[in-house]
Amino acid sequence: MAVLLLAEIVAGEISLDQTGKAVTASAALGDITVLCASAGCGDAAKAVATLDGVAKVLCADDAAYGNGLAEPVADLIVSLAGDYDHIVAPATSHAKNILPRVAALLDVMVISDITGIVDADTFERPIFADVSSGRSEVCTLSSTHSDRPEFPAAATVSTDAEPVSPAASKPAVRIETTFLPSDDFTV
Repeated sequence: MAVLLLAEIVAGEISLDQTGKAVTASAALGDITVLCASAGCGDAAKAVATLDGVAKVLCADDAAYGNGLAEPVADLIVSLAGDYDHIVAPATSHAKNILPRVAALLDVMVISDITGIVDADTFERPIFADVSSGRSEVCTLSSTHSDRPEFPAAATVSTDAEPVSPAASKPAVRIETTFLPSDDFTV
């Protein structure tokens, strides 16, 4: 099985602790490809490549991903999703903003705050265990229950990931809102 792991990168800086713990936790799911998506993330991709368990690193170094906006990163992940059985990320506010959008675009359920992986279809959560639907999984991994990563190896870093234009992938949605004056409410 193949795993796409979204690295925790903010303003071009990698959180090796969060990303490394997510790599360690998701190792049971299969070969791990780490996606580094941000402006100026080349050094972050090189650092992630040294984590034990990382088979490949995709470096999407583009200004479109530099402001931490969820939409362009979600579109990028969805464009890559066909090659992966699981899409995971550390359970951080950054990933929890992106992965629900990814899950919605893929029409799958997001499973948040996983504390353990029993097998490829069963995950432990603080509230209940969840069994997958057999489709691609989108998950966030809680780092409090994961071991610190080791750094003995170096994976290959690829810069083949092309930026995806959010405007090109989806039509604009218009939402109209009407407000009632306060004197229209009766008690």
